[in-house]
Amino acid sequence: MKKIVFLIIFLFTCAPFVNAGQDGFAANSDEILRMITGPGGRAFLKIEFKVNSSKISEKAYPVVDSLGSALTSGPGSFMQVKLVGHTDSEGDSSYNRSLSLKRAEAVKNYLAVHFNVDPARIKVQGMGEDQPLASNETKQGRAQNRRVEVINISKKFDVPEAFKELDTQKLW
Repeated sequence: MKKIVFLIIFLFTCAPFVNAGQDGFAANSDEILRMITGPGGRAFLKIEFKVNSSKISEKAYPVVDSLGSALTSGPGSFMQVKLVGHTDSEGDSSYNRSLSLKRAEAVKNYLAVHFNVDPARIKVQGMGEDQPLASNETKQGRAQNRRVEVINISKKFDVPEAFKELDTQKLW
């Protein structure tokens, strides 16, 4: 029984990686929608920020724009999501928690301003360094740990009737 429970937890934890790009992170609006409407209900985004800053880097705008497109089209336009900021383990843990929250808030604000997404649809949370995806011992691992996670927190009944009949797996 314990093995089955572990397997189920493992599958739901890894589900975002199944539909993601080569590095496990969603890179476009189709991938984001497929991941957040799928069984895991979450997507990992590689949104880079300036060092020790919550300013989104220019390099990251295409990913944030993809999230904005996902949240303003089809079933995504009715979703409520939680943006969870993460950092690597460099620096003080309380600073990292604060920084991760500011980064999640920066993404929320960008979506509100540039995509007119109602801020009430987006919750934010900062996890700091507490939930690494990879080892913080390597540069590559630390890079994977600096991320924003998007979690679909909508209830099934929040979607309008017209979209309930659609098979989102076939659409996306």
